[in-house]
Amino acid sequence: MRIDRLKLRNFKGFTEFDQRLNRRFMLIVGQNGTGKSNLLDAVSVAFGAFLLGIPAARSRTIHRSEVREIARNYDGLLEFQQAFPVLVEAEGMLQSNDGTALEKCVWRRELLSANGRTTSKEAAAIRSKAQAAYEAITGGQDVTLPLLSYYGTGRLWEEPRQSSKSKRTSRFDAYKNSHEARVASADLLAWVERERLLELETDQPSKRFLAWKKAVEACFDSPVSVSYSLSRKRIEVAFAELKQVVSYDNLSHGQRNILSLVGDIAFKAIILNPHLGSDAVQQTSGIVLIDEIDLHLHPRWQRTIVPALLRAFPSLQFFATTHSPFIVQSLLEGSLLNLDDMEIDDETYNLNLMDIVKDIQSVDVPERSAVHVQQVQSATRFLELARAAGDVASRKADEDEMDRILDTEIEDPGLAALLKIKRRAERER
Repeated sequence: MRIDRLKLRNFKGFTEFDQRLNRRFMLIVGQNGTGKSNLLDAVSVAFGAFLLGIPAARSRTIHRSEVREIARNYDGLLEFQQAFPVLVEAEGMLQSNDGTALEKCVWRRELLSANGRTTSKEAAAIRSKAQAAYEAITGGQDVTLPLLSYYGTGRLWEEPRQSSKSKRTSRFDAYKNSHEARVASADLLAWVERERLLELETDQPSKRFLAWKKAVEACFDSPVSVSYSLSRKRIEVAFAELKQVVSYDNLSHGQRNILSLVGDIAFKAIILNPHLGSDAVQQTSGIVLIDEIDLHLHPRWQRTIVPALLRAFPSLQFFATTHSPFIVQSLLEGSLLNLDDMEIDDETYNLNLMDIVKDIQSVDVPERSAVHVQQVQSATRFLELARAAGDVASRKADEDEMDRILDTEIEDPGLAALLKIKRRAERER
């Protein structure tokens, strides 16, 4: 399963949105407030339509808080009016009922009024495919299911609500946290422990656990070996270069973030499609959303994480957001959606960082800090005033402005002393 085109109307900050999407990786960039995370929410609504056909899963609706608001000013009184209808429409490819090919599918969900519910009539096509897959599986057939998962910025700290069951009893349980935007680490740890216990019982290595381990290790920024200690009941990571073993709880935030994220994706692929065995990680298709993919990562790691994810999960489609130029630099062409311009940028591959920061992220004079730029601007303004000619009244205003600049804007004592000397010299001319 993948989404090739997304259309929105009145969804959060989007009045209208219609965009073709990269089938493998779509990185969303833009200034704060342009709607990067909102776009991930919209994709979550879109892929959630599949779950309408899975009785054991919970689909994603359009929330009333996600309706675009229009501000109106009536004699100084600001009022907000909600704009309807709210539309999320997707065009994509889904596995055929016999599992032999991909078929094109178009579906939509709408919220028509403040008191209405999210419609599902126009999502009948994708719903029927999910129902057919569900019925085939419960009837004893092997059908490959798509992985659908959302990882928000709180993924490292916020644990999803736990059900009363402590163990997974169905492959459909992989869908229970699809929209939670966080990692169910307790479920992941329980599965890893069961796989290790199974190894002891059968006296054979678990190919599923080895596939999970391979995916996680491939996404680290240095050679590591990931294992689970049954006696200590914890995941441990051995760092080859440091010759050190560190428990999961003692990993850095960046290391825990990647282990939890990649580990959860691989774990869900394996339990969703047990008939694929150790190939489930490589062969499971689906959609993964990651908000701030660079979260807690050193720039060196930021440069490698996207290629690593694409290698570890060659059948998945990723949507991610970032503010990192290092992430942008790692992309192939056609993978960047810049919300500042509302278009796909096809010329990002192998750009240098300065061009990315200036041309894509629109940062002025990135060679210097914002404080340095402000100091230069203030000093330039001061010198212009010092050289200016005029009548007594205008000179008095200029003197007051120069005093203000010295008192409130010039923080470097040396620069302030030089400006005072220049001011005195101009007075004596």
